[in-house]
Amino acid sequence: MHKKSAPLLSLLVPLLVLALAPAAAQSPSGGPAAQPAQPKATGAASGAESPSAILLDYGIVAFGEERYREAIDTFARVLADPKAQAERPEAAYWSVLAYLAAGERAAAEKALDAFVRDYPQSPRVPDLLYQRGRLLFAKTEYEASLRAFAVFIEAAPNHDLVPSALYWGGESLLALGRLEEAERIFGTVIEKYPTSVKVEAANYRRELIRLEYRERELLRLLTWSHEESLRVVEDFRRRERAYEQALAAYQRQATDAKRKSPEDADKGTAELKTQLAELQRRLAVAEGDLAAAKAALAAAKTAQPAAAAPAPGSSAVIPTAAGDEKRTAEALAVKARALDLLAFYLEKIPRGDAK
Repeated sequence: MHKKSAPLLSLLVPLLVLALAPAAAQSPSGGPAAQPAQPKATGAASGAESPSAILLDYGIVAFGEERYREAIDTFARVLADPKAQAERPEAAYWSVLAYLAAGERAAAEKALDAFVRDYPQSPRVPDLLYQRGRLLFAKTEYEASLRAFAVFIEAAPNHDLVPSALYWGGESLLALGRLEEAERIFGTVIEKYPTSVKVEAANYRRELIRLEYRERELLRLLTWSHEESLRVVEDFRRRERAYEQALAAYQRQATDAKRKSPEDADKGTAELKTQLAELQRRLAVAEGDLAAAKAALAAAKTAQPAAAAPAPGSSAVIPTAAGDEKRTAEALAVKARALDLLAFYLEKIPRGDAK
């Protein structure tokens, strides 16, 4: 997108103002290759036609028959004739058209500038201002073309070629990527000059611009969708990497646990066996105490009925079954705890050996 310059805007103001003005008094004609009006032959009515006038008429006929090089040479002969003062402006004008038709743009531009400079009051000047815009457009100098068409419309707002100038201005804007402005200009040609030969082309261009709008919107949506999908995929991959890293850490920990040294495993097993031996010793002691308590309890129960009653006032203590039962309960509790610990360490010792 090209930036708008202040001079360009000032030159385009007349174009836009005219585009919004009523189309009254505007001719429906106009086109990029509109044939200029044929000049009247100098002196033809009186029969005293000069040689330069004859050459001019011959050059115009050659131009009409598309013999452009011959026409250019003929007009050059008229311009070189010092006596052809009356025919010189027309010869210069037709030379510009012949150069344009022959595709000699540099020569056409030079001849056009010379005509505008030498004959600023000529009624042919607006035609050549329009042709300057067309020439610049053909050279792809679109901003210069816009300025040239704006100058033409400002100089001849009621000219037959105004619709064509507007159309080619829209084409220049379109080539510059300024779609909204181009759409407005094409709309102006359609609405203000409905009988112009450029209406159909302007309507076609406007539809193309609207299609471009839809394509851009679709592309924007597709781009957004693609970016969103990329974000989702990236988020998924990031989480997947996090999961893989966590899994790898867990696997390393498990591997490290499995790779413990045999010395550590033997040391743990030895400690467990020592504790087991201690528990077994304590269990044997508890079982001995329990057996002694049971024997004492049985002896007490057997001897109790035959025992003589103590004399009155005697301080002797008579053994009771209650004391023996208490010692028996304590011994059983110790045995139960010892058995539980024994079962625990017996379960642990094989696992340590397996490691």
